[in-house]
Amino acid sequence: MLKRDIQGKFALHDDDYRQVRSVRLTDETWKALGIAAECLGMSRADYLEKVIKGNVNPSNTREKEPIDQAKATVVELATTPRQEATLLTLRDQVLRQLKLGKQAPSYKAALKALNYFIAALSS
Repeated sequence: MLKRDIQGKFALHDDDYRQVRSVRLTDETWKALGIAAECLGMSRADYLEKVIKGNVNPSNTREKEPIDQAKATVVELATTPRQEATLLTLRDQVLRQLKLGKQAPSYKAALKALNYFIAALSS
């Protein structure tokens, strides 16, 4: 889990020394950040670093890549009300496995994405 040194401080993961910084967050955001980091077994700072390093080149405008029609396949699914109920049950199971509060931003984003996915399958 979280590794600490003799003084009780978090152990360094590498030779890079981290300066102390401050961030202004709401209580809800701070709790959500703590829950997300704890689920991954790391500190909030490690989690933030991982998120930032994962998005090395963030961009709001990306060039659209041409779609290769040979590789793209379209699958049309017709869902019945029973199948849709099953999908909603599966959605709820997946969201419970995230172990996030229902007010957490990442929970809401996952719920929204899963609802769009179910809607796309149903249409």
